[in-house]
Amino acid sequence: MSDKASLWTVGQVLAQSEELAARRPEELAPTRNDLLWALAEVLGLGRLELLMQHDRPMSGAERQRFRGMLSRLLAGEPLAYVLGHQDFYGRSFLVGPEVLIPRPETEELVRIALELLPQGARVFEPCTGSGCIGLTLVLEREDLSVLSSDLSREALEYARKNARALGADPGRFRLRQGEWWQAAQGECFDALVANPPYVDPARPELLAESVRRYEPGLALFAEEGRPLSAYEALLQGAVTGLAHDALVFFEAGIDSIEPLCARVSQSRNFSEAEILLDLAGKARILRCRRT
Repeated sequence: MSDKASLWTVGQVLAQSEELAARRPEELAPTRNDLLWALAEVLGLGRLELLMQHDRPMSGAERQRFRGMLSRLLAGEPLAYVLGHQDFYGRSFLVGPEVLIPRPETEELVRIALELLPQGARVFEPCTGSGCIGLTLVLEREDLSVLSSDLSREALEYARKNARALGADPGRFRLRQGEWWQAAQGECFDALVANPPYVDPARPELLAESVRRYEPGLALFAEEGRPLSAYEALLQGAVTGLAHDALVFFEAGIDSIEPLCARVSQSRNFSEAEILLDLAGKARILRCRRT
């Protein structure tokens, strides 16, 4: 985009941005929606408002800010990191490269948990990242209390910022650092809700290029050759960390959900293993119960 004295309208800037995006490899090119959201962010408009203001001139400062965003988008960086936030279950969560980007599939995990968790349940939520799961649980249901944890200090800082920004009750939403059940030692819970890492590092092709490049490996990858390793650690800890009849809700990959269900079904410590579908009709969520 030129810095000439002539005015650039929203429509012209968008058109030129689309031309630049079309020259990028398909797996890294930003979509038209990405460009629209970035423009809307710069101009402080809703997307619908933006579409109605294609003839609006953009100031030099606005164009400069958008150029910075466009450069990152053209490099394949996910829109959520460029904007610094992502919507999840009707709320905006701060995100950055230290945390996974909240996804619609995980909204379905939360919806199912909200529907089935018993009144007053104490919930353990490891691998919290931005805190989107645990925070949504306590914000949607005032009877629930959640301990969320993460091994990453940087991720926990995002969760803390989101908790403050969303006004979560610190008595019902707690954060601790630790791996798996380490952060919950000495406590007993009525439910485990988690979206742990489940991608085998030996199979990076399972992930989109932008995910491999930009999202945190700690939150993506299980142990090499053992895609169920995180679930195994969580299930082992659940034997002592969960009350009898406690519920377990896991999000899993489409290639790991059935082996996970088979593993749980073979355990005498768990019962009622059931695979649930996400909004796209794909097997994505495992529900079971501590015996």
